[in-house]
Amino acid sequence: MKHLPRTCALSVAAAAMLALAACSTTDPNASGGDGGGGAEGDVTTGAGVTDSEITVGMLTDLSGPFAAGAAVQVTQTNAYWDQVNADGGVCDRDVVVDVQDHGYDPQRAVTLYRSMAPDVIALQQVLGGPTSAAVLPLAEQDDVYVGGVGWTGSALQYENNQLPGASYAIEAANAVDYLVDELGVPEGGKIGVVYFAGDYGGDALAGAEHAAEERGVEIVAQEITSQTTDLSAQASALVQADVAGVVLAAAPTQLASLAGVLATQGADIPIVGMNPTFNPSLLGSPVADALLANAYSITSVAPYASDAPGVQAANELYASVAPEGDLGWEVPLAYVQAELLRQALEGACESGELTPEGVVAALQESSSVDTDGLLPDGLDYSQPGQSPTTTVYVSKVDAAAEAGLALLDEYSGPSAESFSYGG
Repeated sequence: MKHLPRTCALSVAAAAMLALAACSTTDPNASGGDGGGGAEGDVTTGAGVTDSEITVGMLTDLSGPFAAGAAVQVTQTNAYWDQVNADGGVCDRDVVVDVQDHGYDPQRAVTLYRSMAPDVIALQQVLGGPTSAAVLPLAEQDDVYVGGVGWTGSALQYENNQLPGASYAIEAANAVDYLVDELGVPEGGKIGVVYFAGDYGGDALAGAEHAAEERGVEIVAQEITSQTTDLSAQASALVQADVAGVVLAAAPTQLASLAGVLATQGADIPIVGMNPTFNPSLLGSPVADALLANAYSITSVAPYASDAPGVQAANELYASVAPEGDLGWEVPLAYVQAELLRQALEGACESGELTPEGVVAALQESSSVDTDGLLPDGLDYSQPGQSPTTTVYVSKVDAAAEAGLALLDEYSGPSAESFSYGG
């Protein structure tokens, strides 16, 4: 087990200055978004690139179930690139964001992707599991970078995809390790896993089952859907099984129900939720006391309350453009998604291939990526099919912390470190 400090060897600002200084001279004869290149210059360009602009795409959900969080991410994304452009842009060009709303409809996401692909160099985000699953195969065929699709292990099969941190299986393996090592679950004890059917929950269950075998505990699995909003039956089953802790791979609605029912049944046990499980609005609900007593969160992105330089920069930027905006993990998430893409764009520029293929190549050569504490340092994207890190952020629900999560630790447990997709 490793407890890692929240440090970074190179600041985001310094990294940007160095990369910009290394950028090749722009070819004045470079073609724009038709896929042509500037053969006589130092930088060959392709789709989404002119002599003055780089266009990146964002397929998000502004009219469906994740509209509120998506709006926060769009605001933060635009603010990030505005700041980059004010500092000189990338490869002597301004970055422009083409935001499209798929409404959490996979077919609409495919249609939008096909219409925008000829005019973008990369997709910073495809929000949502089913929508990203529909777009990723097409983007791989086109050799187009895709970021921000979430953390399901199935996305790792696509070498053009950049996960922002640890996958759900790694998160869940760490959750079991943390329950055993830090939260009192004994060897031979039982841990409940309540999970959404599908890639998200299935990946979390796989990680938890691996960890359970490694640590000598038993999993009591309870599958639900996103329409399961009353978890009384699942909570009763967990109490009857005498579980000593719970791993939850669901959404805030399910966390509220599970915590509330367990509390009314007298079950004083920890609940460890995955990335999207907690929302600070829950602290204004009737189950606030139950959450404050027993709810933890494991995330791949540092929580809003982290004092890491990258998180503070993200929070300050968001506050400057949306002083009355909603707070939460989406603020550092959107910032780091843009930061990862910027590093890939700068790598493509430095290699002289400012094309969709060049951005993907820069991603695949990234074996030690740092983001000033927004994500764990040393992310490795050079190993196709595997999570880029085994380190996660462990937080406790805390009313005194900004956005409701107080960071406890950066953590990489033994079961997370021994987990391997396909092995």
